[in-house]
Amino acid sequence: MAQQRKSTIHDIAQLAGVSRATVSRYLNGHRWVSSESAEKIKAAIEQTHYVANTHARALATGKAGSVAFLLGEPQKLLFEDPNFASLLRAVADELGKRNTSFLMMTTDNAQEEQRNLEYLQAGHVDGVIQVAWHQDSSSMIRGLVKAGIPTVVAEHPSDDTLPVGYVHVEDYGGARKAVEYLLDHGGKRVAMISGPQGPSGTRDRVRGFIDTVTMYTQIHQGDPSLPVNLQEYCDTHIVYGDYSAASGEECMTKLLAQDSTIDAVFVSSDAMAVGAIRTLRNQGLQIPQDVQIIGFDDSSAAKLADPPLTTIRQPFDEIGKHLVQQLMQIIDGQAPVGVTLPCELVVRGSTR
Repeated sequence: MAQQRKSTIHDIAQLAGVSRATVSRYLNGHRWVSSESAEKIKAAIEQTHYVANTHARALATGKAGSVAFLLGEPQKLLFEDPNFASLLRAVADELGKRNTSFLMMTTDNAQEEQRNLEYLQAGHVDGVIQVAWHQDSSSMIRGLVKAGIPTVVAEHPSDDTLPVGYVHVEDYGGARKAVEYLLDHGGKRVAMISGPQGPSGTRDRVRGFIDTVTMYTQIHQGDPSLPVNLQEYCDTHIVYGDYSAASGEECMTKLLAQDSTIDAVFVSSDAMAVGAIRTLRNQGLQIPQDVQIIGFDDSSAAKLADPPLTTIRQPFDEIGKHLVQQLMQIIDGQAPVGVTLPCELVVRGSTR
């Protein structure tokens, strides 16, 4: 049986009644194509089952038509941390609207980092969306910048001098909202379970906790239930986990061993907060009657927790949208910029 001939741009143009140039502009992002012509071209593509020759397009435009979603973390975290999946879905949806493909890459060690850099330098993608919330990714970002690859980062870069775009949430402000709420609703001995040390998000949330506790203590001087030595208090009431539920259990156990009078906890991820609740229950404490708890993310874990978790909501759809928008602007020659998105406190049953 003779193989059916593949349809071409010429076929699409004839069927739609437009020029080949108009079809080409439509395929390269719908620029300068009227809505009427776009509808005709779309119908012609569906009728002929046209598939673009991406290799030919790359040769003609100098662009690959794809970007890399680079996870600077162990691959297993893509499945263990629900936030990665939420962000990945948001990025994929936004790229789909732009008819742009993406490939998933992970970087967990120096050898993998070098291998990925060599692949990216070969021109397989037009740019990179870098995500690393569990560890400092400055080394990989520097490699991307040195290679001249357009890059945006899903967190404020640890090195402010790196010319990359970034999108992050107001980590400092989100932490302050959480701790202020706990203090305003009866918390006196407030502790914090932080994410891993290194990334800027961790530093900002810890700073938000310390500044809020400090300010509250200064305002309520003389209250015997509040800490006297703030430096010592923060040293013993901030512990660092890895964003997993298991580390939340371990950190809560450590906090209670150091201070059994803790009555409120701000936790840097919903997953760790769920683990902390498990420890509190195992030690006979009730939530929120004995200990109030606030998480961070507003993931599915927050809604399914028992009791449902008060948390700081990260707008993952908006983060994904801005990451893609920024990357496309850099690819088109614009200077990298940074975007900071606000966080929202969502009150549920784990606080009073």
